[in-house]
Amino acid sequence: MSNNQKVQENEYGQFIGFPVSHALPIHFLAETLYGKYANLHVLSSAILDPDRLQQIWQSVNSEGDRSCWTYLPYPGFEHAAELQRALEHSFGFQGSTHYLIEVNQIMVGWVGLINQCPADHVIEIGNVYFSHQMKQSTASTEVIYLLLKACFEQGFRRVEWKCDELNQPSKRAALRFGFQYEGTFRQHRIAKGRNRNTAWFSILDEEWSKLEKAYLAWLKADNFDEDGKQKMRLKEFIDD
Repeated sequence: MSNNQKVQENEYGQFIGFPVSHALPIHFLAETLYGKYANLHVLSSAILDPDRLQQIWQSVNSEGDRSCWTYLPYPGFEHAAELQRALEHSFGFQGSTHYLIEVNQIMVGWVGLINQCPADHVIEIGNVYFSHQMKQSTASTEVIYLLLKACFEQGFRRVEWKCDELNQPSKRAALRFGFQYEGTFRQHRIAKGRNRNTAWFSILDEEWSKLEKAYLAWLKADNFDEDGKQKMRLKEFIDD
């Protein structure tokens, strides 16, 4: 039986959830996360030097069209200075931790740990911008692995993934990364003046051990051919 399904009976004959050890609030400790294919740098004024800002602006400015912004809470960026302001203010996500994504020594995207709930040990991976330079790449999968690993090692019990119910690529990505679909919140938000139904996904701490083994097996060099193409999909390792 999964921990989230365990119950106890109290002195009044009522069923209650199992007690949580180490129930004190926890706060995410942000630090640089290093991988084989990607590094994640904590978004800060020190990281946003002119060279890195130019790199990330080039990624944004060279997008083939504006479809990458459709489901994000902002419409895109017309100028480097506009992007810089958004980065400096973490895109308006209060209490978030954002990272710039470095691949081959170039900044090619960003990702956030948002909606952090220290008292409940819950955190969400969100505000994901994987530029055209890294979509469906080994690096993009490793980015998610590095974030999940950091969250669970720091004691979070639940990592969430939420997206617009109409955002099919994001829903497919959540399932591919090992998140479980939990349901859809109807009329959850008003996004850019339009209705948004939100699909919810999660990974629990007790599920991480098996998932981590799958990620590590997928990331091994012998799972890729000489052209860098995967031999087995991550889902095959997860379902094994």
